[in-house]
Amino acid sequence: MEIQTKTRTANFLFIVGLCGILLALYWFHYLTPRPENIRFIHPNLTSTESAPSTLTQKTNRKGLYWLSFDTSPRFFAVNSLRMRTLNCVRDLRTNHQSWNLPENLHDLCNNKTGLPLRNTAETLSKETTWHIAGNTRTDIYGILLNAEWTEPYFALGLIFLIFSLALALYAKLPLIEKSERLWVTVILSGALFLRFWFVFILSPPEMSLYSDMGGYFHRALEIDRGIFDVDQLFQPIGFTLWSLWVRKIGGFELLNWTQVFFSWGTVLLIFLMVRERFGKLAGFVSLLVASFHIAQAAMASLHMAEMAYTFFITLTLWFILRTLKNEKLIGFFIIGVLMTMAFYFKGNHSFFIPVFSLWLLYQNRDQLFAGVRKVSLMAVGCLVVVIPHLVWTGIHYAKPHIGPTAGALNFVEGKCPSKENMDSHGHRWMSPLFGITGETTFKKWPRPFTDQKYFWKEGGKCVMENPAVLVSSLRYIYYLFGGNALWPIVTTPLKVWYFPWAQFFAYVLLPFSVLGALTLSRHKDTFTEVSALMMLTLFFTVWFFKSENRFRVPFDAILIVWGSVGFAWAVEKIKAWLPLRTKLSSAFEVQQTS
Repeated sequence: MEIQTKTRTANFLFIVGLCGILLALYWFHYLTPRPENIRFIHPNLTSTESAPSTLTQKTNRKGLYWLSFDTSPRFFAVNSLRMRTLNCVRDLRTNHQSWNLPENLHDLCNNKTGLPLRNTAETLSKETTWHIAGNTRTDIYGILLNAEWTEPYFALGLIFLIFSLALALYAKLPLIEKSERLWVTVILSGALFLRFWFVFILSPPEMSLYSDMGGYFHRALEIDRGIFDVDQLFQPIGFTLWSLWVRKIGGFELLNWTQVFFSWGTVLLIFLMVRERFGKLAGFVSLLVASFHIAQAAMASLHMAEMAYTFFITLTLWFILRTLKNEKLIGFFIIGVLMTMAFYFKGNHSFFIPVFSLWLLYQNRDQLFAGVRKVSLMAVGCLVVVIPHLVWTGIHYAKPHIGPTAGALNFVEGKCPSKENMDSHGHRWMSPLFGITGETTFKKWPRPFTDQKYFWKEGGKCVMENPAVLVSSLRYIYYLFGGNALWPIVTTPLKVWYFPWAQFFAYVLLPFSVLGALTLSRHKDTFTEVSALMMLTLFFTVWFFKSENRFRVPFDAILIVWGSVGFAWAVEKIKAWLPLRTKLSSAFEVQQTS
């Protein structure tokens, strides 16, 4: 009876905490002005009515632009906001008041910190039309009205959010000792705040819309305008559609919160995996390392697929282990769904899917029918995601596409001398890795990058002409861990946080990960084998194509687990050695006395 009462209480507190989190997120959504009826006049004097965002991408022409939009009245109106700018703002006024903007270009142009707008309560409490004039040098420009987190309404909402999260965690964490549960709750709450600080204060994703990040934004704008081009399928379409859908609901603010929770959820999953299998010490170490994993937390501050992909990969690993433990068949179906969803964000685990299926068949070789049934359920789960993708691409892109079209070009990059490539449409592509290694050979191709058949054939020719490249491509495994910095984090304000982390990773986490992997290799269990398969197939993927440091980060959950196990093993050995040393010293002293 007492156990049932505690369970009911825990469930009630968890629901209260979860509702508190949702209420806090809605509170932020309510307080932040929601631009409506957005209108742009672009530098080429064309206009856009009912634009989806106060950021736009229209033309490469430099010049002046004008932006206007409406905001609905708020009963709870905040008295200060932050206006972040992409390119430059010259004038800001509403039908109720105007602001004297500073003359310093540093404040007016590409201001990631944001210009403080004071005394906004009266304006926000009424139906308001905003008018902005500015100038641009690039094709993405506009402004964003963001929260000023020192504003009491926002600050109290943030405190309420952290408290609600802590309440839900304390109620449901599977830890018996209250002291451990309390410390874990505190650290996990701190992990969320760190990611909030990175994403909303130091380096908001919407302020770094260049290269890949700008590509996702540009493709989402085109799709929202009903423009469909096969070039949009060059990279996996998942994050483009996710970003578009979430921003249509709640703007960049809601998208940024999803980035925060994807990153934080990865921390939670790592801790749960380690604590259940390897005990308190390893669990605590994994929690600390994952919470302050700067590379992973910083990736949340970018408008890229990597953060969602990291979460899906970690969730897939967690669910695989859970399913292999309880042997519920529905779990294999869900594994198929998760692995395929992850594939439509990034494809670095592509080879893991068939290898894991073969491993399942091997594990069930004595009961082959059971193994085939599990793999078949995984295949059905994959098809549940693949078929809608085939149908959607078939409707919008002339023919169905099973996945992204970048694979063949990646193969060419890895196996051919040309590292900076241009296709027949004028699109240029070059991995940041090759800029660091000084491999800048340029080639213009007569076909578009989306012509996979042509580029697979050209990559094969390069291998035939220089078979040694199959050996030299082993260097891409090294580049997962060293020889290049984490792009594009090193181009953002978070680089000052990243470089100390990179030293910790190289000289502390990586050695302990190797130690942990060697320790686990002596024990045949599902986690050891599945995690090794996932890491080895990543090695094969980058050998086959190419790599960057960025390709490894989504799989760092495995390294953190191995590293925490290695650290716990070392501590246990030291603890066992210290009493032995004391005994030997005592015996030596007795011998000397006699």
